[in-house]
Amino acid sequence: MLAFAVIGGIGLLLLIVSMTLGEIVDFFDGIISTTAVGAAATLFGAAGAIVLLNDGPLFLAYTAGALLGIIGIVGVAFLARKMARISNVQPHEVIGLLGVATTDINENVGKVQLEHPDEINQRLVFSSSPIEKGTPIVVVAIVEDRIRVASTSELNGY
Repeated sequence: MLAFAVIGGIGLLLLIVSMTLGEIVDFFDGIISTTAVGAAATLFGAAGAIVLLNDGPLFLAYTAGALLGIIGIVGVAFLARKMARISNVQPHEVIGLLGVATTDINENVGKVQLEHPDEINQRLVFSSSPIEKGTPIVVVAIVEDRIRVASTSELNGY
């Protein structure tokens, strides 16, 4: 019982360290990482302790612990790969993108929907001249953390 408690405790400590300091060890694309090993050790210790606390035999405690440990390490590695794939989206240039004003836009604020596959949310923008809702727009500049737009007819000289 003590062995399962110690291994589970070390696993929890590894999880806490990986959550606060980040991954210390990361081999084979996340299969052997601080988080994966911590999760596996925690599950191994918990499963073994649960079996022994319910008067189960020692071989069943080791078997259940090993199975849950393997499931834990594979599950964490799978999720780490999935998260890495999500975060590998390439940035795109915003200046020059076309879109449509979804609200009236003035020199302070407005909203647009830009036409780009990665632009799924509306953006907060401003314009030096008023633009009405539904007007086609183009992004002309990024000023600090804000986006400046102009109507496409304004740029074409109409």
